[in-house]
Amino acid sequence: MTPQDPGTGAVRVLTDAAEATAATGDHPVAVLDVGAGFVAPGWAVGNLPDGAVALHRRSDHGVPGSAVLGSREALATLLDDPAVRAWVTGGANRHVSVPRGCIDVATSRLDLGERGGEWDWLWTTRSPPQVRGEDRVVELDPTARDEAEAFLAHHSPTTHGQPFARPGQRWVAVRDPGDGALVAVGGCEPSQAGTPTLAGIAVAGHRRGEGWGAAVTARLTRDAVATTGACALGMFADNDVARRLYLRLGFTTGMEWTSRWFA
Repeated sequence: MTPQDPGTGAVRVLTDAAEATAATGDHPVAVLDVGAGFVAPGWAVGNLPDGAVALHRRSDHGVPGSAVLGSREALATLLDDPAVRAWVTGGANRHVSVPRGCIDVATSRLDLGERGGEWDWLWTTRSPPQVRGEDRVVELDPTARDEAEAFLAHHSPTTHGQPFARPGQRWVAVRDPGDGALVAVGGCEPSQAGTPTLAGIAVAGHRRGEGWGAAVTARLTRDAVATTGACALGMFADNDVARRLYLRLGFTTGMEWTSRWFA
């Protein structure tokens, strides 16, 4: 067997998206989150589920970093390789994400800071069921950027949503029919693979429980599936209210991540 043979357990280089998706067994992260946006090189030990695959992955704010899929043992083998460690922390990379429960494997081998957390990546290829209030969802244009930013800062200060911060974003809202004030907002922008990825779903504090978050999410998801065949999102792992909503609308948890930013 040669070092390029997935059966040896040796670390090997991945040179394109096809090799990456094959090594992950067509994992939805590799297909829908990284996909055609694959940046060489990637790295692998064996193939999933027992192996591990490390890929370039930018954050939802567009910051370069890396993500590792696979088993704890194979992750350790990857990060024991000096070339892989240099790749993870080199260049413009600023963060790494690993499967939940494996962060100690990374912190024992890499100089990681304390900043980061646990989050889940969800995906769907199905149009959601019709939701009451979707007909009230309207498009926002870049002239509403300051208004949307102020709304998120007040009603969802921990959000990662950044209205109209990068090309390709789409933002929608629900407005009060009386005074036109924002009741709910939400946005999406393409992942590396081009999959619309939701962010900044928020509802005014005094209007929660009325279904406006579901209406915004359903509208964005429905349009994403219709135009690209899929939709994805990231959410804080402790947000059980949001998780129930997303699962009800047809999303599946594709990955449970722990992320750290470099010291």
